[in-house]
Amino acid sequence: MNYTQRPKSRRSAGYKPVKAEKPAKTEQASEKEEKPARKKENIFVKLRNAIFPCKGDSVTESVRKVVFDIAVVALIITGGSLIFDVVDRAVETGKDSQLAEKYDDLRNEDEATIEGQLNLSDEEKEAIRKEQPDILPSFMELYNQNNDIVGWITVGDKDGKIGQIVNHPVMQAADNDYYLTHSFERKETKGGAIFADYRNQFDAGKLSGNTVLYGHNIWDGTMFAKLTRYYDATLFGEYSDKLGFYKENPTIIFDTLYERAEWKVFACVLFNTDEKNGEVYPYTQIQDFESEASFNSFILDIMDRSVLWTDVDLTYGDEILTLSTCYYPYGENIDTRCVVFARKVRDGESTEVDVSKAQRNENPLMFTYQYQVLGGSWKGRTWDTSKLLSY
Repeated sequence: MNYTQRPKSRRSAGYKPVKAEKPAKTEQASEKEEKPARKKENIFVKLRNAIFPCKGDSVTESVRKVVFDIAVVALIITGGSLIFDVVDRAVETGKDSQLAEKYDDLRNEDEATIEGQLNLSDEEKEAIRKEQPDILPSFMELYNQNNDIVGWITVGDKDGKIGQIVNHPVMQAADNDYYLTHSFERKETKGGAIFADYRNQFDAGKLSGNTVLYGHNIWDGTMFAKLTRYYDATLFGEYSDKLGFYKENPTIIFDTLYERAEWKVFACVLFNTDEKNGEVYPYTQIQDFESEASFNSFILDIMDRSVLWTDVDLTYGDEILTLSTCYYPYGENIDTRCVVFARKVRDGESTEVDVSKAQRNENPLMFTYQYQVLGGSWKGRTWDTSKLLSY
């Protein structure tokens, strides 16, 4: 009997698998195998190569990257410095406000009743009295905190509150450098403090003939910055009248440790400090007047150069207050100072000033650089010299 033969199983001993032939490689597939796959470049590597010089850069590209890197570093440093300045000023302004509020409160009290309100022990009061027998009670706490204090200056009176523009203690050190960079609390700060020239005299009943106070012109409008409005009130868009600021602030309060006093503003001058730009007038070098002639000469020089003429008269024996701050109307390369002059209100004299009689001097005596920029020439003395009673 014949049977059909079954195909052998793969598990059968005589089974041999037939190998399938692989299809021939196409040209395109061969190229893909020959080229290895590119690794995806790390984003940080890309950023590094884009910013910093690396192998394969041309000279031009390397220089471009170096310049860019330097600019970025400078920006970071400048930005950090600006942030520091902003924070520093905010802190110092807060401290100054606290000091001012305390002093204002005390100043509004009668001096005879202040001492009992002071946060001082009897021993501290006794020690201060021994060192400064004539000190006003309103200064005792401040003096106990820092005995470099010689007074307090305030400018501005709004709604019955003084010191809207300037409201600071006045310090004096052994030189004119320390309080450029140190506060009332003796902490280092770019704003410094208002301070008196180290050569000025502060004794009970006796001040220098010309007391010179210095203060920074701070970008945030603090310290002596706003005194530049006496020079030209329209430069900052706050007034339409160049004399507008003066008319609102014709007097200054400057108290010393021994006396409360008000001062009448009579002049404002822009002084040059660099001989290459013309005259350097020595207004800071004059502390006292040896004679009537020396006093008159000083006042004549100031009034010839002042952009401001007022109804305030002057005479030999008057005490002069000089407030000096940096000001750069011609750019930072032309180093100038805005300087405001006032005289002390005399005993028995009214503190009132007729500001309607104030005038703008359109032809002050200027330094050489100003004439080069503005043109013109000085036409001689034209202010009312009868205001100088001792002349």
